[in-house]
Amino acid sequence: MATKETNQKRNTLQKRIVHDVFCSLHNHPSAGMVYEAVQEKFPGISRATVYRLLAEAAEEGKIQRLKLVDANDRYDITLGTHHHVVCRSCGAVADVNLEVDHERLTDKAEGHEGFLIEDCHLEFVGLCESCRNQI
Repeated sequence: MATKETNQKRNTLQKRIVHDVFCSLHNHPSAGMVYEAVQEKFPGISRATVYRLLAEAAEEGKIQRLKLVDANDRYDITLGTHHHVVCRSCGAVADVNLEVDHERLTDKAEGHEGFLIEDCHLEFVGLCESCRNQI
């Protein structure tokens, strides 16, 4: 039976492994994508552990959880304000860095249908270059 100290060491090691694998992926991966990458090198780490560690990292503000329209949640290492483009065909996600006046957008949306606006995220949807080339 594992002791609390052994569990903590294992959890810390697993956390580092999941974080390192996540950081090696530059495609705004889903938890499933991170799990598959972890399995290639460390098959002893369970799906539940990977999902839990990603959720914890997002809750702690170490990574960003993206709740995209019509897609599984994805994770992003970039924490600053930025936007995303999503391929409607393959689901690829990429950063879009552009100046947006969030305060002005929020002010314009405030009060519509009785909503109190708390946050604003821009998501562009289209076709990535690879999917366009297949048409």
